[in-house]
Amino acid sequence: MVFSLLAWLAMQPDPASIRRLFEENVARCERKYGAADARTGQAARDLGLFLKEQGDTGGARDTLARALRIDEQALGAGNGQTLADAAELAAVSPPAPAQALWQRAAASRDPELAARALAALGDLRSAEEDQASAVSLYRKALAKQEEATGKDSARVAVRLNALAVVVSPREGVSLLERALAINLRLLGPRHPETSTTQANLAGLLLNTGRPDAAIRAANEALAGLEETVGPEHPRTASVCFILASCWRRKGDRARAERLYRRALSIDEKAYGPRRPETLEDVRALAELLREAGRAREAAELEKRLPGVER
Repeated sequence: MVFSLLAWLAMQPDPASIRRLFEENVARCERKYGAADARTGQAARDLGLFLKEQGDTGGARDTLARALRIDEQALGAGNGQTLADAAELAAVSPPAPAQALWQRAAASRDPELAARALAALGDLRSAEEDQASAVSLYRKALAKQEEATGKDSARVAVRLNALAVVVSPREGVSLLERALAINLRLLGPRHPETSTTQANLAGLLLNTGRPDAAIRAANEALAGLEETVGPEHPRTASVCFILASCWRRKGDRARAERLYRRALSIDEKAYGPRRPETLEDVRALAELLREAGRAREAAELEKRLPGVER
């Protein structure tokens, strides 16, 4: 039935009709095999993943929870498919329940699934600012990913990027240089992931006191992102911000100002005036203007920041 559903998906442009087909398949399996049969669980999982793709997080969560319950009963709590269900449910769950689900999935014998779960746990710890735990989890995720796909896969590059953010800047540079070499070989110089790695590398090179190297990496990243995701994309804004900070460190305030203003313009359009990304652009630009002796302009900008008297 899965193959016929996929064929229908290719031919049918109406998401509501596709959803009904998935729902009918769940009902059909339940009637034919029973509510606790693994084939009914598969049908529920297909529906849940479709709802996830459609952005119906609540519906996906309920349906994937049902698939998990079915497979726990039909296959066992430690079965590989059951643990894969736990991961899919974790991906659409709030942080607290997601954590327990990811921990279950991390015990999988499938190194790819374990790597995904460990990385997700690392993300949760990082968001909680528990850096020591995040580092440990990201290292374990990297080891599992290398086991699953080899040491030079695109997925390994993703794990290296995540780990680089939470370790020391010096180690982070080394990790990102390795990730960039992988991206360049597998994806080429003009790919969003390659450019994102170059941008991350530029930021760490700046933090380790190497502004010239940072500028080279950021310029490559900017050219790549303008070509692939476009000049008005938030990723492009992030690179503009990094490059502005590099020129600010070099003392070229004019270049820095142009780039901060470009980042601010992009983020305002993408996120609105109150999002953290936009406010960080405002803060950096105001600081630069104060450094340049333009206090009045800086003060006007700072009125946009939380906690500043109007």
